[in-house]
Amino acid sequence: MKIILNHLFRGKINFILLGLLAVSVACNDDDEPDPITTEPEGQTIVDIASANDDFSTLVSAVVEANLAETLTSSGPFTVFAPNNDAFTSFLDENNLTAEELLNNEGLADILSYHVVAAEVPSSDVQAGPVNTVADRNFYVSVAPDNSIWINGNTQIIQTDINASNGVIHVLNNVIVAPSSNIAEIAIASTEASEPQFTQLVAALVRAELVEAVSGGVDDNLTVFAPTDAAFENLYETLGVSNIDEIPLATLRDVLLYHVVPSREFSQDLRQDAALPTLLDGASLTVDLANLQINDAGLVDTDLNIHATNGVIHAIDRVLLPEMEASAEVSATITLDNVGASSYVITSIDGEGASGELDTDNTSITLQSGLRYTFVNEGGSNHPLDFRDSDGNILLAQGDQEGTFENDANVAFEVDGANVTFTLTADLAEELAVYRCTAHAAMEGEIVIVD
Repeated sequence: MKIILNHLFRGKINFILLGLLAVSVACNDDDEPDPITTEPEGQTIVDIASANDDFSTLVSAVVEANLAETLTSSGPFTVFAPNNDAFTSFLDENNLTAEELLNNEGLADILSYHVVAAEVPSSDVQAGPVNTVADRNFYVSVAPDNSIWINGNTQIIQTDINASNGVIHVLNNVIVAPSSNIAEIAIASTEASEPQFTQLVAALVRAELVEAVSGGVDDNLTVFAPTDAAFENLYETLGVSNIDEIPLATLRDVLLYHVVPSREFSQDLRQDAALPTLLDGASLTVDLANLQINDAGLVDTDLNIHATNGVIHAIDRVLLPEMEASAEVSATITLDNVGASSYVITSIDGEGASGELDTDNTSITLQSGLRYTFVNEGGSNHPLDFRDSDGNILLAQGDQEGTFENDANVAFEVDGANVTFTLTADLAEELAVYRCTAHAAMEGEIVIVD
């Protein structure tokens, strides 16, 4: 899948992930970047880089972007410096020539994203956000083997090249600040030649959660994003055809279960860690040994997709939280219609409900705290809804959105002709009538008893 990480560049940024996910938690000194502590007397960062053939592309870029004077000033600065191999990989991956890079009007911004206005030796590097001269954060991760990574796809391969005005750490990739949020990246992927997240986007839209993953840098979210194939497997398991056939409250809970309220790159994950989610009281379990989150496999080619408000990791299965079993239905009320003029009750089975049978728009008495199923034999031409005394919809069988439909305690469900809900105290306080959404004449009173 191709993700646009910056409007200045196009193409696929390959993420370097799988190897470090499989590493042991035990430290290995051989994997740590090699420190270099020699400081040629009086030589600035630019002097040192200019004398090292491995930085020739970086030096050309610094000169072209008119940053050489800044980086020869007193500073101090810390430069996270891509070597020539890093620039070569970056150019290849983004289908750019060196000339195109050097002539790019955003070159200074890209280079500034590699500079910190302070001297930060390797001993002071910690996991978390780092503000750069570009006034954009990059994010440091320390992997289980103690290797240090930036934005999930770039490793620090050499540290502590000291200069008179700061220090240089060497990178194996060029880091690029993200320009799109999680929602924008997911939506853009639906238009790719091989789309991955069309069903996820459809689910977010239906559950009205697009805004929840459209925030800014302070949101710090991690989305474990099921692929389209994962959703198709879910539909088969549930015996449904698409997102629209999954009860809305259930769908919302499932989606919230895929979002962690912290920015977790793959290098930040630890074996057996519990990750809290946006679904209250529910967490995910990390299994690095099998590259899984719960029982879903991490898709190694689509991990560490960096967004302005977090990070996306693709997974091959939809994660299902353990749902509390809904209370048993106390009574089932079957309705039929008389043309477009009225509903009639044809039967009441169970306890806690009453009303006259075969009477036009008769009042129905319900008991607060019980769970009910209404069977609407009027069909799709006469969708049933429940309203307050001002006519506001609280629950709806059809396409209308009711204000109590996402209340976990109400546990609203629509299954074909069946509409099921728990009459909570809050719902009981507002519930006044049942009505046909399409025909205002088909309306009857609801009386609540304790």
